[in-house]
Amino acid sequence: METQQLVPPYEVTVHHACRLKMYHEGGREVTEDLEAQIAFSDGGFHVERLDEARCVDGQHRVLVKWLRLDDEESSWEPAANLLDDIPVVFRKWAAANKEDPAVAALIKTLDFP
Repeated sequence: METQQLVPPYEVTVHHACRLKMYHEGGREVTEDLEAQIAFSDGGFHVERLDEARCVDGQHRVLVKWLRLDDEESSWEPAANLLDDIPVVFRKWAAANKEDPAVAALIKTLDFP
C-alpha cells in the first residue's frame, strides 16, 4: 500500500497493509465495504471453514467456505494445497472428520496422522 504525506515534502512511502493496526474513532464511518477491503487487501482469501471432502479422478478436494463470501461462492480446492497453506486448520478438520470415508482416504493418500 502506498501512502503520501498531505503536507510538504509530500513523500510517498510503501507499507504492507497487513501490518497496519485498526483505528477506531466514534465519529468515523467504517463501512462493511471498507472492512472487506482491509481484510482482502493482500489479494488473497481467508478460509472460514472446511465443509466436506471428495475424490474425483484420484484428486482429493475439499469444499472451502471463504470468509465474507456467500455459500454459493464456496469452491473445491485441492487437499494438498490446503495442507500446505493452512496445515493446522486442515489437520484439525481432518482429525475431527476422520470417520468420513472421503476424509479417511484423503488422510491415507496425503500420509499424515
